[in-house]
Amino acid sequence: MKTLMTTVLALSIIFSTYAKETIDKSLAEVSSIEIKEQRFMLRLEEGIGKVKVSIYNSKGNLVDRTHFNIQSRLNIPFNLGELPVGVYKVKLQTKEETISFEVTTKKKAEKRLLAYGKALDDHTINLKVEGIEKPGISVTLFDQNHEKVASDNIQVVGSFSRNYLLKNLRTDEVYMRVMDAEGKHKFLYFN
Repeated sequence: MKTLMTTVLALSIIFSTYAKETIDKSLAEVSSIEIKEQRFMLRLEEGIGKVKVSIYNSKGNLVDRTHFNIQSRLNIPFNLGELPVGVYKVKLQTKEETISFEVTTKKKAEKRLLAYGKALDDHTINLKVEGIEKPGISVTLFDQNHEKVASDNIQVVGSFSRNYLLKNLRTDEVYMRVMDAEGKHKFLYFN
C-alpha cells in the first residue's frame, strides 16, 4: 500500500510538472505590440493573470501605469496622441517576469489635395482630382485681374475628371482654384 501511494504521488508530481510546462509560456511568447502613428495595440495571446503595464518616455519618466487581470486572449489599445511624438518604452510586468517593448510614435501624415490640370487647347482645360474622401470639391476659375469667371461644385468621392470650356477667354488668361470639403486647396495655372 505504501509503495502504491508513493508511486501515485510520484506520478502526480511528474504529471503536474509536465502539464505546467506545456500550459505556461513566457511573457515574450504571448505578448506583442502593433504600432500605428500615435497609437499601439498590446496583444496578449493567452491569459497571464495579473500584469502591470507601464509606459516611460525617452528620459525614463513614468507617463502611464495600468493594471490588468488577463484571463484569456486580449487586445488592449493605447492612445499616445496627447503625448509628444517620440520614443516610449512599454514595460509589462507579472509576478514572475518582466518584458519591455520600444514604441516610436509618429504624427499622422496629412493628405494633400491631388488636383492636376492641363490646357487641351486654347479654350479647354482638363481637370483631374484624385483621393477625394468627402464630397464637396469646389472649382473656381479666375481671370488675370483675380475676378471670379466661373465656378463648379462636384459631389463625388474617389476621383473625377472634367473638361472646362472657356468661351470668351483663353486658357493662358485664367487660373483655377480647387478646394476640397476640408478647406485644402490648390491653384493651377495654364501659361
